[in-house]
Amino acid sequence: MILSSIAAASLAFTAAPVTAQDEPEEARTTYTVEFLRFAPGKAETWTEMREKYWVPAAKAAGLPVPTVHWMMDGEWDLMVIREIPRGMASFDRHGSPEGGRWNEEFLKLVGGEEAAAALREKNGQLIESSARYFTHTHPD
Repeated sequence: MILSSIAAASLAFTAAPVTAQDEPEEARTTYTVEFLRFAPGKAETWTEMREKYWVPAAKAAGLPVPTVHWMMDGEWDLMVIREIPRGMASFDRHGSPEGGRWNEEFLKLVGGEEAAAALREKNGQLIESSARYFTHTHPD
């Protein structure tokens, strides 16, 4: 008797209309926020690489250029904020079109996969520690 009551309640709950799904999605902008701590003396090299490779690749791919905020206190050297153009829909599949475009432009810029791998490895050596978070805004 108890089991059939639970089953009936469960069926009633799942059959109830959900009005929130009929309401339009609230406009918002989604971002990744990454905090970086550089290996000693490596911040300038990272900045040079950003200006020479990462920013031009984003521009050529038609993507927003990430914003850098240099930290004034705390454990991190800087914070990089990247807008995710299609929001959370970008995570609906493995390998977003935006990431594909960025990588294509990056490969053109640096001269191929081998050079790209070397730059990515060098970038990894510049960063002592990092943390990444996902955020979004709500309209006022």
